[in-house]
Amino acid sequence: MAFDDAVCLIAFSLAAAIVNANIGEGVSASEIILPVIYNIGALVVGFVSGAILSKLMTPKRSEDNRLILTISLLLGIAGLCAALDISPLLSCMLFGTTYINMTKDKELYKQVERFTPPVLSIFFVVSGMNLDISSFSTLGIVGISYFALRIAGKYLGAYLGCVLAKTTKEVKNYLGLALIPQAGVAIGLAFLGRRILNGNMGNMLLTVILSSSVLYELIGPVSAKIALIRSGSIKMDKTASAEGKDEHKKEEAMEASAS
Repeated sequence: MAFDDAVCLIAFSLAAAIVNANIGEGVSASEIILPVIYNIGALVVGFVSGAILSKLMTPKRSEDNRLILTISLLLGIAGLCAALDISPLLSCMLFGTTYINMTKDKELYKQVERFTPPVLSIFFVVSGMNLDISSFSTLGIVGISYFALRIAGKYLGAYLGCVLAKTTKEVKNYLGLALIPQAGVAIGLAFLGRRILNGNMGNMLLTVILSSSVLYELIGPVSAKIALIRSGSIKMDKTASAEGKDEHKKEEAMEASAS
């Protein structure tokens, strides 16, 4: 999934550069090349930041200092990318990738993970505040088409990938269902896309992505669970359920004998 996000961010950066050029009065090479250069520069910043963090995280650092250093570097990366009007997601991803591969420090991941729930909650609240329900009547066809085509594309792409990888029949048939959930990166890029497009086009893009994300998150977890069970990736614990039934029967028997 991390690799999928990275490919998505790179493709979005290239598409955004082309769209920006087409919106303008003319298309020049610099309008397409400069955003690509900026994104490469952001990757360099992410790599350097990860290397710096790995050197700063000495064993004597307290948990508070570790969290402060991590958040400070993240905010610095995000601020620099915002100044250049590019997505900070890919740079931040490389920041984390560089750090974990240079240190193998699992503790920092656990500490930052405990810090993220309120941030994620705010992220989704802000997303919901930008969802314009009244625009559904005009975006119905576009939204439904996007919703259906994404599912079809995910399933077909996963199926073809499994064919090339020569996976089992079960994985081949059900992997696509596990890819239906959509949130996080897609919503973040939708907000960036609205800033790039401006006006009605930007609002339409954001509304389509946000509304479809709600639907994907309603059916996605169920689809993913079905895929994991049907593909044999996880097993239903029949032993535990059988033991539970036996215990229940014993309790009923004891109550009956007591009465």
